[in-house]
Amino acid sequence: MKSARKFFSCMRNIVSFIIPLSIMLITFSMYMFTTEIIDNYKTKISDDYSIVVITNTPLIKDDINSLAGIKVKKIVTLDKSQIINKVKDSLSENSIFLLKQRLPYFYTINLDTFPTTTQLDTIKEELSKIPNVKKIEIFSKDHNKIFSLLVLNQKTIITFFVISLIFSIILFSKQIQLWFFEHHEKIAIMQLHGASIIYSASVVIRDAIISALIAFFIVSGLLYFVFNNLTLVFPPELNSIIDIHPTLDKEILSLFVLSMVISITTIIGVLFKYKLTK
Repeated sequence: MKSARKFFSCMRNIVSFIIPLSIMLITFSMYMFTTEIIDNYKTKISDDYSIVVITNTPLIKDDINSLAGIKVKKIVTLDKSQIINKVKDSLSENSIFLLKQRLPYFYTINLDTFPTTTQLDTIKEELSKIPNVKKIEIFSKDHNKIFSLLVLNQKTIITFFVISLIFSIILFSKQIQLWFFEHHEKIAIMQLHGASIIYSASVVIRDAIISALIAFFIVSGLLYFVFNNLTLVFPPELNSIIDIHPTLDKEILSLFVLSMVISITTIIGVLFKYKLTK
């Protein structure tokens, strides 16, 4: 009977540790998953986003390897004949000849990643320093709308993660403090006999680490299931807009490290506080 009560008490402690840890790890998984999707989306839309540069003389492409610290993916020369063909029906042959002579050079610049608003201003400034550049079109209005939406999404996710992380740590620490309150007589007796505070609290340390491992395996299992059944969360059509291929190994490793760090750090903090008060 006594052993059964001890077992149920141990299980109750472990379960009470598992719940806040699992909530925190699930939130962290959502944060990593969504952040990676947003980063992939930034890379994807960078293929569609381009900067138009108009020059009086041909642009030396080899001199432009990066802009505002972002690698230039490609510089494409727009064919003048395509522009002339659109208006040639309304022009005489002489006007077309003069247009060919006077028409400036048009280029589109594609970047490796989607630039921030600040980087875009720097890019415009760097391009304006190139000789014979006549005009630079960065489509700032459309760019700022897209980038503001991405920043808003990231800030919302980060805020949600920080709130849930703080909430989980508070619950976890309160649970450890409750354990100390329930066993303060036992701890006091052990310390009177010369036992250290860490040895006296070895049971709660063991339960906390076991709980961290169980919470890690539970959340990792859920994560593995979601990653292998992404169509349950995201419609297949979304793949054409966003590249939904997160790295499972990286996320699972991050979950393990975070669960251990949070558990051990919280335990040390509560032990230090208990030692100061006692």
